[in-house]
Amino acid sequence: MAFCSNCGREIPEGATACPSCGASIVTEVATVETNWDHTEDFDAQDISDNKVYALSAYVFSFLGIILCHILAKESPYAQFHAREALKLDLVTVVVYILSVFFCWTCIAPVAGAVVILILAVVRVICFIQVCKGQAKEPWLIRSIAFLK
Repeated sequence: MAFCSNCGREIPEGATACPSCGASIVTEVATVETNWDHTEDFDAQDISDNKVYALSAYVFSFLGIILCHILAKESPYAQFHAREALKLDLVTVVVYILSVFFCWTCIAPVAGAVVILILAVVRVICFIQVCKGQAKEPWLIRSIAFLK
């Protein structure tokens, strides 16, 4: 059931104008940009040549990220995955710190352990995506805007 924003009367479904006052009915549809897959942004040769460096960022954590930045600094694909791995690592460190800081509560260490487990699963998913030659932002840390 819709109502006219001008006069407040009920509008029949499918109407393009209010039958009472004649005001135009505007239907707004919100669209959300959800392009988290950046695979098309990278050259196939770049993906093929630097897949090992991208994998190292997820496998060796901070050491792998440093290696990726040093050994594949010219590869946009490897740098993309190094940034995403860095986001995962930073979120993991924050969760560890919060879990330790609030260890006196019963819920914080348990919740922290669950989040760490979820982040480990996300890291494995990222590893598999790199093996497939994909460049997708991990679902749990997509909204973290820094390191773009």
